[in-house]
Amino acid sequence: MAVNTGAIPRELVASELFGHLKGAFTGAIADKKGKFEEANRGTLFLDEIGTMSHDVQVSLLRVLETQVIERVGSNRSIKVNIRVIAATNDNLEKLMEENRFRDDLFYRLNVFTIDLPPLRERHGDILYLCNFYREAFNLELGKKIESITPRAMEVLEKYQWPGNVRELRNVILRGVLTATNQIDLKHLPTNVIKPGLAQVNITFRPGVPLSEVEKTMIIQTLKAVRGNKLKAASILGISRRSLYNKLEEYQISETEV
Repeated sequence: MAVNTGAIPRELVASELFGHLKGAFTGAIADKKGKFEEANRGTLFLDEIGTMSHDVQVSLLRVLETQVIERVGSNRSIKVNIRVIAATNDNLEKLMEENRFRDDLFYRLNVFTIDLPPLRERHGDILYLCNFYREAFNLELGKKIESITPRAMEVLEKYQWPGNVRELRNVILRGVLTATNQIDLKHLPTNVIKPGLAQVNITFRPGVPLSEVEKTMIIQTLKAVRGNKLKAASILGISRRSLYNKLEEYQISETEV
């Protein structure tokens, strides 16, 4: 059984985990088993463990130590036998320093730790994951994307993946949806092909002079690359000298970028 505690309203986490009796609170229209009961003699996966309220942390600690639960609104003890796996993106040591996560619960959970580094630190996994998701989406969507071109794969392997595996999954889904035979550069998002270039929506009113459009695009590109003129010129498809000429022509100062 899997529970994303971060997706459940804090006041309902205890009910979701331990169950409740009819009438225990507003909206409790029937008795309900919690995830601990449903996962009895199995495994319970608690995701986003760092988001739990202090009261639920106390209850969870008690359950882990006694292997006994009580439904919300009940005083009857129910014995459970469960393996618990907990995951978090939070720095629990920091949360403990801020008194937002109980240290006794941390040490009770911290029996066997699996530290999963971000994708940017394990580039060797990228090729495998890209092909895994390509094949998975082929089956799901009835597509026949045979491969990812070497130049697209090179870009994917160099990208830093701030969104980790979820971001990679969505990029490959986009590629499978838009490609017909192979996923190539044109099927990848701009921010992956040109990392550091922020995606900014700019709207121009009809009739605005082309010079104003060009000036705006130059300023926004320079802002996106933090003033790196060589990189901005490359993105804009012009030489660095041409970019300097445009800066002078449009009187774009350093303060504007």
